[in-house]
Amino acid sequence: MFRFWNSVSRKLTLLTVLASATAVVCASVAFFAFDLSISKRDMLQRLHVQAAIIGYSCVTPLVFNDPKAAKNTLAAFRAARHVQFAGVYTPSGEFFAGYWRHQGPNQRPPRLVSRSQIRNRWLLDSPFELVQAIVFEQKVVGTIYIQFDTQELTARFASYLAILALIMMASLIAALMVSRMSRRVISEPIVRLAETARLVSRDRNYAVRAEPSGKHDEISVLVDSFNTMLAEIQKRDTALQEREEQFRTLANSVPQLAWMADAGGQTFWFNERWYQYTGTTPEIMMGWGWQSVYDPDVLPEVLAKWSVSVQTGKPFEMVFPIRGREGTYREFLTISVPMRDHFGNVVRWFGTNTDITEQRRAQEALRKSEKLAATGRLAASIAHEINNPLEALANLLYLAKKKPSEGEKYLSVAEQELDRIAEITRHTLGFYRDAAAPVKVNIAEISTGILALYGRKLQFKQVHVRKLLSEATEVSGYPGEIRQILANLVTNAIDAMGPRGRLSLKVTPALEWSGRRRKGVRVTIADNGSGITREQMRNIFEPFYTTKKDVGIGLGLWLTQNLVQKHHGTIRVRSTVDSGRSGTAFAIFFPREIAQAAQPAEESQGRKEAEPNVSEPS
Repeated sequence: MFRFWNSVSRKLTLLTVLASATAVVCASVAFFAFDLSISKRDMLQRLHVQAAIIGYSCVTPLVFNDPKAAKNTLAAFRAARHVQFAGVYTPSGEFFAGYWRHQGPNQRPPRLVSRSQIRNRWLLDSPFELVQAIVFEQKVVGTIYIQFDTQELTARFASYLAILALIMMASLIAALMVSRMSRRVISEPIVRLAETARLVSRDRNYAVRAEPSGKHDEISVLVDSFNTMLAEIQKRDTALQEREEQFRTLANSVPQLAWMADAGGQTFWFNERWYQYTGTTPEIMMGWGWQSVYDPDVLPEVLAKWSVSVQTGKPFEMVFPIRGREGTYREFLTISVPMRDHFGNVVRWFGTNTDITEQRRAQEALRKSEKLAATGRLAASIAHEINNPLEALANLLYLAKKKPSEGEKYLSVAEQELDRIAEITRHTLGFYRDAAAPVKVNIAEISTGILALYGRKLQFKQVHVRKLLSEATEVSGYPGEIRQILANLVTNAIDAMGPRGRLSLKVTPALEWSGRRRKGVRVTIADNGSGITREQMRNIFEPFYTTKKDVGIGLGLWLTQNLVQKHHGTIRVRSTVDSGRSGTAFAIFFPREIAQAAQPAEESQGRKEAEPNVSEPS
């Protein structure tokens, strides 16, 4: 049944047959109904005439009360084979005489009915009835009542049905012949067009074409338009395949691992480098199979962040390890961006995994190198700081030997010098005896120690130091790394200033400049040195970039920024080289707890906003 309705040709045949049959049936029914109506009317008219004749013949029997004569007169209806009963009734409605075609024993005459009670319905009631008054000398002397069957009409109706059946068969044959002709003209081109469309849809072969009908009608226009559409699709499909092949070639040639996922986050394509690195197959990786090569310790975090990106349409960026074919893990920077349609809806994701293992090792080597360089600079400063007390100590011991009477006084001064050496040593050990985990660190105390450590150098340059150290400046962090941060900035400030410079150091509780407005501690170190130019400001946090010509290797501020990021803090700088008001100010924000991570990658990038104020050393 469903296959029948799926065929245009069969539908056209059915419609043609139905239309022909409907027209024939309607015409035949109308003709037969009219003919039957005329036949019924003629039959009733004949009976009326016969009734009038018989009634006239029954006047004498009625007048002379001779029922037998009336019965003989009624017997004339034997010639009318459809009359089943004919009776004559007196004016009062009493039965007078009758005729039955098939009279049974003790058969009683029917009760006379009035004309208003007669309902001769079309072929439904049998027999029909006729009531007619018998009038003599303008006076009703009786009534004739006739019942007759409808066999004549039924036989006529049956013959009409037979004729209708023959007409229907002939019309159906004619309709089928017309349908076959219409199939060649209408349905066959449409069927061929449908077959071509089915072939294109199944095989994705846009090179096939529908066969033209050779006519100049609407179907020909439809076929030509379809072929033109196929040509345009073929052109676009060829261009798309070329671009896709170019993309795959490009994606397979890049050093990164590349992949694509649908709008719901399920991957459906990886480049060759992914399979080369992971040693997997497409069947394993499709959908969510990539989870098998991710580090199980960070997989829940990756899934949670990836789910947020898929739901919100925001780009995904994260660093985590991926297992290689040998079973070892390497660090990868994973970035995925959404691809949208012209309505702005995400249709797929394109992502890359960049191996940054060697980069991180190089960064770690740079950190160690800078720490070694800082150690050398610090060792020179410490040697200079300790050398003076040691010289004083040697002189005091010599004087104590030469003047025993004043030995106690000399030994007391020598003890003070030893305490000074111990203080310098204690601050120095704080750089290298660092904690393995974050601990509570009082930044004000560390700042005091840093100033004490570089006290001789500050005195030598006659630098005026202004410090503002507030209470409640504890944060969670690594003491040695915080000392390294402050020491780098204080050293840079001292190197940037000439004699009689001004150095400002402020440590105060504060709120974060932007983002989540976290609570923490802000350290501001400002000097009135030579300042940093705009061109230099763009690169001061890059490794191996230095503003000092013959001093340092350019890793100090780079390491400082990395250590600040490690503490989930932010660092900002402002500087000017204007004559008379030159100087530089660094401001560092440390959150109270390292766990308060708030976009460290974006907020710690050495911003150059109007905070802090360079004029602080005044």
